[in-house]
Amino acid sequence: MRAGRVSGKAGEGLLALSVIVLGAALAMFGSADRAGAAERRGSTSGVFVSDMNDVQRVKVIVNKSRTFRVDTAFSTIVAGSPDIADVKSLSDHLIYIQGKQTGTTNVILFDSSMKQIGILDVEVAIDTGNLQQNIQSSTGTRGIRVSSTEGQVVLSGMAADAVSAERAMAIATGSVPKGGVVVNAMNVAGPQQVMLEVRFLEVARSAGRDLGVNLFVANANGTNVANTGLGNVTQANRAPIGGVVGGGSTPVGANPAGSLPLLSTIGTLASGAAAPYGSLLTSVLRLNNGMSIDSLVTALETKGVLRRLAEPNLMALSGDAARFLAGGEFPVPIPNTSSGGFPTISIEYKKFGVELAFVPTVLSRGVINLRVEPSVSELDFQNAVQIGGTIIPALTRRDARTTVELRDGQSFAIAGLLQTRNRQDVSQVPWIGSVPVLGTLFRSSSYQQQETDLVIIVTPRLVAPAVPGQRLASPLDSRLPANDVDFFLNGQMEVRKRYDDYVNSGGEVKGPYGHIIAPDVRLSNPPPAVVSDQPVVKTLN
Repeated sequence: MRAGRVSGKAGEGLLALSVIVLGAALAMFGSADRAGAAERRGSTSGVFVSDMNDVQRVKVIVNKSRTFRVDTAFSTIVAGSPDIADVKSLSDHLIYIQGKQTGTTNVILFDSSMKQIGILDVEVAIDTGNLQQNIQSSTGTRGIRVSSTEGQVVLSGMAADAVSAERAMAIATGSVPKGGVVVNAMNVAGPQQVMLEVRFLEVARSAGRDLGVNLFVANANGTNVANTGLGNVTQANRAPIGGVVGGGSTPVGANPAGSLPLLSTIGTLASGAAAPYGSLLTSVLRLNNGMSIDSLVTALETKGVLRRLAEPNLMALSGDAARFLAGGEFPVPIPNTSSGGFPTISIEYKKFGVELAFVPTVLSRGVINLRVEPSVSELDFQNAVQIGGTIIPALTRRDARTTVELRDGQSFAIAGLLQTRNRQDVSQVPWIGSVPVLGTLFRSSSYQQQETDLVIIVTPRLVAPAVPGQRLASPLDSRLPANDVDFFLNGQMEVRKRYDDYVNSGGEVKGPYGHIIAPDVRLSNPPPAVVSDQPVVKTLN
């Protein structure tokens, strides 16, 4: 009986142990199955479980293909946008997807009973890995990261300099398909600021000499018979040389007042100058019959020097454009024709003055690339045009546009001009004016010479902002506005700051400064050689 009970108890124990082992095995199999399903759902191979609400997101490179295995057999595939991805079924468990253009679409799977078993969200993007490798090999920096989302390529990270960032943007723009967008989210390590100093220096010299000779021949009645030279003869009631003047009693042969003609000197010079600086009117010959020959000699010599200097300075961040204009704009009427055929006038404004535009780019090893466009222009009323009573001035303009590379503090003369102009004009009577010496009386001569020297110098400098509290120099540091005495009595509109005013006011010094004399301090037991009433002088250093 005891043995039977023991064996019965052993059978019961063996049965319980079998149940426990079986439960553990089932639990391990269930957990392994769930783990496998989860692994298949998250793997890049695209395997997903047969669940209506299960959505698997995958990425396909444009112009490349991928295959995805499904654990549940399907019979029908529906692609959302065939223009973005080409979807084919290789078997009832295998899907082939090829990216055609960037974008997103989805693929829905159905079984034989048209029951939805899964959804595949497909994103077709460019090959960011290959693009990032090309950028790294071209720029030499590994801090630039490339990502793609919603058809956009995003460049992020840190670029070594502005040139590397610009080159990375150029590579990315050329790699994306037509219509693609490249977003620049890069940061440039240590952006630098560049101040450009430009100097316009121009010197114009001019010199000219004019000599004009006019001969006038008149008869006894005061009528001009002939004249030579430039200009017009002006007769202002010239009295005759012989005979009676206006029915009076002036004897024949007398020289009444006004026997010389009143001549105009305007336009007598060959250069076209308005008026000469000096003129001489003299009588060359007088005959007994009253005929006279008069001569007018005009002369002019001009000398001039014109100096122009403009020094615009402008600062910009490396890689950014900056523009500066010190001048103004003047209106220019532009005729237009309306739809009804009636003429209308519109106003267009033209800029003039000192203008500077440049784009600095700090390269490696301190080299600065400059795209600079300086310009200096001014209004020229001598060549103005008058239209309908409106005077439109011309522009005298000097500008340049170029690209140079140089280091901090170096200078370049980017443009220069040396121009010389000589002009000689001779107006004479044919044949006789070519006779030596004597021909001088029958010709007018002019000689003009002009020389122009122009140079444009640029100097870039790497600058940093002033520290807090540092005072920058200004044009008003050395001048003060005049008071009533300086303005009305001395005729000064502004006065120079005096050094005594700065010292007396203490300037910006805080605390005691200078020398202090204490006359009330006396010695208690002064030595014999020292006078007791002498003050003691103390110096505070």
